[in-house]
Amino acid sequence: MVFSSPAFLFLFLPAFFALYCLLPRALRNGFVLLASIGFYVLGAGALTVVALAMLLANWGLAFILGNWRTTAPARARVLLGLAIAANLLPLVFYKYLGFLAQVTGDLLHLDLAGTVARLGIVLPLGISFYVFHFLSYLLDVHAGRIVPERRLHKFAIYIFLFPHLIAGPVVRYAEVREQLELRHRKLLQSDMFWGVVIFVLGLAKKVLVADPLGAVSDQLHAPGVPLTTYAAWLGAICYSFQIYFDFSGYTDMAIGMARMMGFRFPRNFNRPYAADSITEFWQRWHMTLSRFFRDYLYIPLGGNRGSALRTYRNLVVVFVLCALWHGAAYTFLAWGIGHGLLLVAERAGWLKMSSWRLGSLPLFLVATLLWVPFRASSMDEANRFWRAMAGLGEAPLWQQANAALTEPKVLFLLLVAGAMCLLGDNAFDRLRWRVLRRPLWLGSASAGLYVLACLSVVERGFNPFIYFQF
Repeated sequence: MVFSSPAFLFLFLPAFFALYCLLPRALRNGFVLLASIGFYVLGAGALTVVALAMLLANWGLAFILGNWRTTAPARARVLLGLAIAANLLPLVFYKYLGFLAQVTGDLLHLDLAGTVARLGIVLPLGISFYVFHFLSYLLDVHAGRIVPERRLHKFAIYIFLFPHLIAGPVVRYAEVREQLELRHRKLLQSDMFWGVVIFVLGLAKKVLVADPLGAVSDQLHAPGVPLTTYAAWLGAICYSFQIYFDFSGYTDMAIGMARMMGFRFPRNFNRPYAADSITEFWQRWHMTLSRFFRDYLYIPLGGNRGSALRTYRNLVVVFVLCALWHGAAYTFLAWGIGHGLLLVAERAGWLKMSSWRLGSLPLFLVATLLWVPFRASSMDEANRFWRAMAGLGEAPLWQQANAALTEPKVLFLLLVAGAMCLLGDNAFDRLRWRVLRRPLWLGSASAGLYVLACLSVVERGFNPFIYFQF
């Protein structure tokens, strides 16, 4: 079920919070768990069995790890390795088997990808996210950072809590451990107010900004559509804003709903296009995923503690795996390797965007160029866009058909998106502080945005969130 769908907005969401507020406190955890599992079943169907089986397995493995880490550390390390492999195996089967067959087939000149495609494998909803939750939980137990949760229903709430289950943010158990206890989770008017405001802002990002800009991008990525330099840049910039407002909108909705229940999720975005380097971009973009790769992969590989070449290797390895986590395709690899090489160039001192004194514009343009393969269905399509953006080949700068792409609404949304994303941090923070000091005005504006978003959903329908496919 999509957060921006009529079924969720007009049925599930109001029914859930009405019952949650009316039920006695002692019954709320049970209700949250049942509602979250029901929410997942509606989207995943029979594949819910995969998530439930992994839930039980990881809950049991954590107890053994917790006992062995002090009494038998060697066995604990072996068990941790086996547990990590056991968690990754379903992910590899459901998500990467086709890509592995494609790569092997390309090397051996065989049609292995077609054989796998005929198996009809369906990706379980949100598997990339809940596998990372399982891995972070086991790794933290093994490191002694947390104690295994003895009550299965609380561990199940941590994994299945419907706001973050399908597309994050990647929440660590330690961050919500106390909040799983009902005595630490009270219904406060302030939490309800700010939770609603954050949720509505996320909904508006998705429905009022991301979806209209995404429609332009989809139109230009349709097969057979001729590209001009103008159209290629327009499609790429629209997608840059679409993926940001789509995914940050989703996480805002998740954080808002969690806060209405008394949960505090970590921040996931901090205006990444306002950065002035690739390094800072990744400190602001999908922050919970970035810290996962930093803490559980980059630092264990050695981080920047060794030689420069070892640091560069670690950066590239991390971003290759980050790319494959997003999707099993050459296009995602091109995106990840591109970011990894740019980070290497910054680390080596070869690339210093901040010295160009152009603010965040160079970063935005570089990020936009790298989003091209991320959006493209193939590397041929990505190359076609890049060539048109560079004015190479037969692509003209403009043709009369592009007049349909200059609608005032699209240009207005691009201006709004650019102002929200590229405005300097100091100016943006001052503006935000002035707004936050006026809760009555903010509440009224949120109500207006909610009405506009709901009208848009009813009138134009809704689109799934981009990160649901990962």
